[in-house]
Amino acid sequence: MASLKTTERPGLISRVRQWFGDIAAELRRVVKPTPEETTQMMLVVVGFVIVVAIWFAFWDVALTRLTQWIEQQIIGR
Repeated sequence: MASLKTTERPGLISRVRQWFGDIAAELRRVVKPTPEETTQMMLVVVGFVIVVAIWFAFWDVALTRLTQWIEQQIIGR
């Protein structure tokens, strides 16, 4: 008769211990950015926010004018 292989899961304590060990190992690999890198990343974020703000402002103005034009056509002012 063939026996079934069963893979036993480790206990809760060992899984939690392994999880914290993995977190600690990952934190040891973290590298703090230099001030120059931080400034560069900040400028990229600010630039992206400005581009997105302009994009939304454009569509806000365009759709506002479109709805006002449609409203004038319906009401007939």
